[in-house]
Amino acid sequence: MKHLPPADRWAVAPSRDTRRDRRDRYGDDPPATRRRIRVPATSGFPAGLSCDVVETSAEHGLRILETLPSSGRVFTRGSRWSWIVPTGSDIDVEWPSTTRYLVDAAVLVPAYDPEDGGPDGYGRVHASDQDVPYTHPILLYFAVCCIAGVQPAMTVK
Repeated sequence: MKHLPPADRWAVAPSRDTRRDRRDRYGDDPPATRRRIRVPATSGFPAGLSCDVVETSAEHGLRILETLPSSGRVFTRGSRWSWIVPTGSDIDVEWPSTTRYLVDAAVLVPAYDPEDGGPDGYGRVHASDQDVPYTHPILLYFAVCCIAGVQPAMTVK
């Protein structure tokens, strides 16, 4: 992993209220009614496969992207960056409150040209470094925690 820039130590503690399949603290619709990001499928990943999304600010997103050894597809909408991660990447992990974890917020679809601005108002920030649409969730988690200035918190059962 590349060198991470020093974290802002004033950042808040990790969020302990992340739960699956509920309205999040920002008042968004539940996953079943939320509009999903359409991610172009790659070989070996079938269209229709659901994915989760970790949203960060654009400022943090740029710093994260610079530190990760590789990254999956990253989309932007407004001032938020959306990192595609495998379903269940929130299980036993407390994502920092500087992020939003969205369950079932993306779906793989047949290929399209993301240079055309992307679907539903999402633009592409980064194409996958490999033939995998995902960013490795543990590497993303540690980078997010470092930049947010919080201690990673995982539950091992």
